[in-house]
Amino acid sequence: MSNITRSLAWAGVIIGAALVMQSQGMSDPASAGVVLGLAGAAWGNLQADTPCGRGCLQ
Repeated sequence: MSNITRSLAWAGVIIGAALVMQSQGMSDPASAGVVLGLAGAAWGNLQADTPCGRGCLQ
């Protein structure tokens, strides 16, 4: 799967989670925490396939 496809999939997951949290009436700080956590997971997942991999983050 290409990086563009994976990026779009992560974007869909993040937007979907934000919509679900809003419909459930979660507080803004809680929603922000979940969205930022998913964004961090997406960034780590997308960076794992670069030549640097996870080694450059240490």
